[in-house]
Amino acid sequence: MTHVASAPSTSSRRPLRSARRRSLVSGLVLSLSVFATTFAADSALAQSDGETEIARQRFLEGVRHYDQHDYDKARLAFLQAYLLKPHPAVLLNLAQSQLRAGRFAEAAENFAKYIRENPTAEAMSHAKAAFEEARDKVGEVSVEVNATGAIINVDGTDVGKSPLPYALYMMPGRHTVRATKGGLSADESLDAIAGQRMYVTLALPEGSRMAPVASGGAAAGAAAPAPAASLDPIPELSPSPVGAPPAETDSQRSPGFFSWLGDTPLAVATLSVAGLALGTSAVLAGFANNRYASANNARDQIMKALEDYVNGGVLVGTAVPCGPDGIANRPDSFDSRATQMSMDYLTGAFGAACARFNERSDSGDRLKTLSLVSLGVGAFAAVGTVVWYFSDTSSSTDKANGGPAPRQARLTPVLAPGHGGLQFDLTF
Repeated sequence: MTHVASAPSTSSRRPLRSARRRSLVSGLVLSLSVFATTFAADSALAQSDGETEIARQRFLEGVRHYDQHDYDKARLAFLQAYLLKPHPAVLLNLAQSQLRAGRFAEAAENFAKYIRENPTAEAMSHAKAAFEEARDKVGEVSVEVNATGAIINVDGTDVGKSPLPYALYMMPGRHTVRATKGGLSADESLDAIAGQRMYVTLALPEGSRMAPVASGGAAAGAAAPAPAASLDPIPELSPSPVGAPPAETDSQRSPGFFSWLGDTPLAVATLSVAGLALGTSAVLAGFANNRYASANNARDQIMKALEDYVNGGVLVGTAVPCGPDGIANRPDSFDSRATQMSMDYLTGAFGAACARFNERSDSGDRLKTLSLVSLGVGAFAAVGTVVWYFSDTSSSTDKANGGPAPRQARLTPVLAPGHGGLQFDLTF
């Protein structure tokens, strides 16, 4: 069984400010010429062979393409140079070109490699800032396998063997992670999210290879052993294949949810509470929507009357219908042409209309709050019942097995830039 859990990255994921990015770009572009000189000097000291010369030429090509803002060509040139000569300067410029070319997963991986392998480098501050910029745009995945030496593969490409010492970086979207060893395999599909760290656990199924059986032909030429005084009875062969797990009996299976529910009266009560609370929430939500619709109707009538009286020269154009500055509280809301009778009538009419609007709106708010409370109670009771089912180890079936049924529930907090929540994992 495999599990995917999400968690926030331990490092800050705040987006880089524009000034910081401009500083980063100018610093690394300036470093390109410095690194080119360093690389050329290092090549001159090295053995003068064709491979080193080609690497130097590819590096200088990468510098030229980068200065021309042709980052994809610069990336290819730096990659060729690094494959020929794995130099830190080449690696840093390769990562920077990948970042500018939009290949954020590759950039994050190479920036991380540079930071690990060159802890005292002068360009470390630039490298760390660029690494954070790339990491904000990719998903960070830590992979754990229950076996050492398993080959880990992501989307058809091998990325190393377990245990992986470092996290993997993936572009946002759907990916498949697989582990294989000795003919056994386990895989898990996940949705990588930019700026979020995830944990993937791959469990290879337990099993072993069959031991080789001696050939009957080799034994045929051997002399038959002398008969013993007494022979033990030949044990009956099992109909199951060698190495196969025993067939699962009814007593070994976890009880179904409804069977468990029938044996747990208190769970029936909690589930009933959940249903009642969710039903009540739906009814209250309907009432709240009705009150809001009534309040909106009153508001439309108020605004229509306000428009008519402004056009009729009774109210000024800046008049406010309701509130502390409403017509009922501000005599200056009336035009100088309005009569005292009109002013008295409209003061009372608008005051009563605004009171109706406020009463209906407040009533809708109260019903909405009660609906949300009922929804929370119902959801809590429903989720609590499911968690109870997956964590209950006291059922009669479990006692017959001498141990708990293979069920497990896990609640994991998920925090990422822009959103957060809880992830509920079930294993059964």
